[in-house]
Amino acid sequence: MKQEPGMAYWIFSNKQDGTYAGNVWDMAKIRDSGRYSIRESEKNRKRVNIGDTVYMRIYGRSIIGKFVVGSEWEKAPKEEQKWKNVLGYFQMTEIEWWSRTLPQVLILNDLSVKDFRSRITAMTKEDSIMVEVAHRVYARLGFGEADDNIMILEKGLEEAIKPNLGQLGLRLAGKGIQQQFRMGLGVGQSDLVCQDENDDLVVIEIKKGMTSDQALGQLMRYVGWLQENVAVKGQKVNGWIVAGDYDEQLRLAAKAANVRLVLVRLG
Repeated sequence: MKQEPGMAYWIFSNKQDGTYAGNVWDMAKIRDSGRYSIRESEKNRKRVNIGDTVYMRIYGRSIIGKFVVGSEWEKAPKEEQKWKNVLGYFQMTEIEWWSRTLPQVLILNDLSVKDFRSRITAMTKEDSIMVEVAHRVYARLGFGEADDNIMILEKGLEEAIKPNLGQLGLRLAGKGIQQQFRMGLGVGQSDLVCQDENDDLVVIEIKKGMTSDQALGQLMRYVGWLQENVAVKGQKVNGWIVAGDYDEQLRLAAKAANVRLVLVRLG
């Protein structure tokens, strides 16, 4: 793949925050340090130069931001060498962490680069422009931000969310009404019923992919039923929607109904 002299573009790929237990290879550490750790033996590592633009990607998921390479690859100190392969890093400048990351699936078929397995992958200038345009459209046209983000690594969403509830200040409600709780005739079956730090009830509706405002009516039925049949005096019942993504109609409707949106990141 040909690159313009002095103006190369790359995709650096890594796994999600926390995968490597906080060491220099971990994405969370990269965020904190401003140094992108790369093995000396990594394919294409020698082709990366100061001033090149790098898009940061989480394997199989999304592009999360970009930076400009601020130094030649530097060998890491001895105390950071924890693997057989020699580890080093590029200094990162002009760093942008995107608040709304770009799902890989939206651009995968349109890029000239088809290698999404290598740690370092070359892009064309046209690929870079396409990523930038796609990110702006996805972030600005018709999509507001969710209230929270929660990272899910396992395949089964309901079972995966349960051990991650603490990130959102929740715990399972107990008393036989936790998961797949059947309500009255014609009401339906909720995904999860939890309690928050104030002991108020929170009913969660889980949607794997794109979610519209149709989900809101379903959720509000659950909220109403719990208010009448489960909640004790003074106990509030709140509704949350946990979704892989959502449209603008849902965001606006949820805001008006005081329903909380949680954007789930699938690993």
